[in-house]
Amino acid sequence: FGSSFAFSSQKLARFANYPGSIMQAPVQQTLGMSTEATTDVDIELPPRQHAEMMSDPQHEASNVSYSKHESAPLKGDKLFSKLLCWNCGIGDPLGNVICGSHDFCFCIECQDDCGLGGKEKCLKCLNSCELFYPEARCGCFCKLFFLKCGMVNPLDKPFLVCCEKEIA
Repeated sequence: FGSSFAFSSQKLARFANYPGSIMQAPVQQTLGMSTEATTDVDIELPPRQHAEMMSDPQHEASNVSYSKHESAPLKGDKLFSKLLCWNCGIGDPLGNVICGSHDFCFCIECQDDCGLGGKEKCLKCLNSCELFYPEARCGCFCKLFFLKCGMVNPLDKPFLVCCEKEIA
């Protein structure tokens, strides 16, 4: 029995040294690269970025209520007056805008014109309205013949004007 055990041990040892043997220890293999070029690198992901809440936002009234539209009262108009958010003035009864309005509030702007803005100073009427990304601007202006009126931000200076004379 002892000689048969020695014989089978020799066979087993020879089989273990055989290159295609299943008895070999596993070896790491990398496809397409030489074994000298391979290195094991442990790469960690960066820590997860936590969402930050915005700091306390500052709330304020709209700071832009100016309009270049001909229906808007301007400081240069005759008898221009303003009381906090309401302003008015006297303009040209005829012109590019005889009757019209210009309104805008955050994300919408509308404009109506009826006047002598057509070809060769002929009557022309237009109406437009558009939406856009919100902006901090609001205002409402209208004109009827010579009278111009508007509603503006009450924080816009000057606060009080009477017949073109600035009071406060």
